[in-house]
Amino acid sequence: MNQSFDKAINDFLDLYPNFTFKNEKQSNIVNLEGRIDIIDINGIYWDSFDIRISIQKSNYPLIIPRVFENSKVIERKDDWHIGIDGECCLDITHNLILLQNTGIDLITFYQTKIYSFFANYLYKKVTGEYANGDYPHLFEGVKHYYDYKLGLSDTELIIKLLNCIIENKVPKRYKLCVCGKKKFKNCHLETVESLKKYGIKQLEEDLKGFVEINTPNTILE
Repeated sequence: MNQSFDKAINDFLDLYPNFTFKNEKQSNIVNLEGRIDIIDINGIYWDSFDIRISIQKSNYPLIIPRVFENSKVIERKDDWHIGIDGECCLDITHNLILLQNTGIDLITFYQTKIYSFFANYLYKKVTGEYANGDYPHLFEGVKHYYDYKLGLSDTELIIKLLNCIIENKVPKRYKLCVCGKKKFKNCHLETVESLKKYGIKQLEEDLKGFVEINTPNTILE
């Protein structure tokens, strides 16, 4: 029994009675289904959405909840950061992985990620842009993240760094860095340690994307 999960669910339902708890039969997946009401800082009601929050029980709190918009209010297209099945892209995957690594608090996740997603959707419907700016779609978003968050814009260097981690060939601190310029400890050591936090699976996906865009005549969709 995952007591921390049970407490998290009970605390959530106490705070948000519009939701109900549903446990999928013979599955580790549990769902919270209900209505999310969007109200601005002046107490003015904007709109509501029917949503489903899907959570892996056994791994809680080291999980990333999946969120689906069931009411079909949001048009299913990339510009709205939502899939054809209604799954919402709450943030760049890498940011969510970092959050997962430290363990999520369900209520905090709801307030900072889920509520913000739907509030931002309504804000863009009115103003034409997201309140805190938008991020590029698909792999362009990954490239932007590497550049903005990690300070990496050189595709060839990124490929070298990812390969050294995935293949477990990270240089010793006093050896020459992957980039060939300085001792590793004075060069890209900190960057490599940051990349490791995303896990091998995500880094392999990133590597595939960077290799594709670094290959001549490759067109990203």
